[in-house]
Amino acid sequence: MTWERSAPSAANPLAWSLPLFPIAGIHFRVHFTFIVYALVVVLRGSYGPVEESSVHGASTVGMAVGALFLLVFLREAVRALVVRASGGSAEDVVLWPLGSLQGIDPAPGWLAALLSAAVGTAVSAVAFAAMGITLGTLTGDWIGAGLPNPISASWLSNPHAWWIDALWIAHWTGVQLALLALLPMLPLDGGRVMEAFILRRRGEYDTPRIAAAATLATASTAGLVAIVRDLGTLLTVAISCAGFAAFVLWRLRAGDSVAAARPSWMAQHDESDERESRELRAEREAAEQERQTRAAEDRAVDLILEKIAREGADRLSAAERATLARATDRRRGGSQR
Repeated sequence: MTWERSAPSAANPLAWSLPLFPIAGIHFRVHFTFIVYALVVVLRGSYGPVEESSVHGASTVGMAVGALFLLVFLREAVRALVVRASGGSAEDVVLWPLGSLQGIDPAPGWLAALLSAAVGTAVSAVAFAAMGITLGTLTGDWIGAGLPNPISASWLSNPHAWWIDALWIAHWTGVQLALLALLPMLPLDGGRVMEAFILRRRGEYDTPRIAAAATLATASTAGLVAIVRDLGTLLTVAISCAGFAAFVLWRLRAGDSVAAARPSWMAQHDESDERESRELRAEREAAEQERQTRAAEDRAVDLILEKIAREGADRLSAAERATLARATDRRRGGSQR
């Protein structure tokens, strides 16, 4: 579920990004956090202390960053195509080091949201199998090469051909990406799965609020564990997810204020007045179909207004814009009569 407009603006840090390229009509952007992360990793790997458990050296670190970008891009490109094919929308996808921050909006319903969340894990599973089998076959080391330790790169300390090292780094990076993405925090895949099941029970309105609050609680726990166990990567992920959730909650509260100020003619129709006189019953029954049509239209307009409050008018689909235009024309016509 996407949350914000993709156009870069000072008021929307989720969209602080640079354009990349379009594929199949889907525009991809790279978030500033990806750029900062890449610079930090390269500098640390090139000039920081040499540790057996981490990658070091400019070329090796460069391969690791490149592999991360390719894997994230592959996961999110497939996700965007699947979501669009299943009735959702994918327009401006913003990438960060663990997936996408916005731009992929599944079709309504918890199953569509669950499908979107599961795509990334499925892509990682296929990549893991392909690279693991290839490395195990080429090296004969099915444990160290085919099933790498996600917290140690000590396998690289033994000499191998450069392309074997490059393939292993991509495999190792993919394992780390897949495991971190399973954490139940937004905007990670695990958080999206949590969000889908909340959507099944609580509906569209409550889901983002509950999911964001749950993310804050989970991020606090994960951050505490990371501090105690000296896990720098986990701490960084926890802080990032907490920041995402806090921003979402702030935007939703602002959106609630906007939605509460909507024009009165867009409110839900009340139940028919049972005290109407018997003389008007026939006319009321004839107008029942029209009332139901208007009520359904009002419900659709309310959902669209909530989306405008959360994401901005430029995130509306063509169908949503058409629905809002029809509702406006109907009310204007009714007021003229």
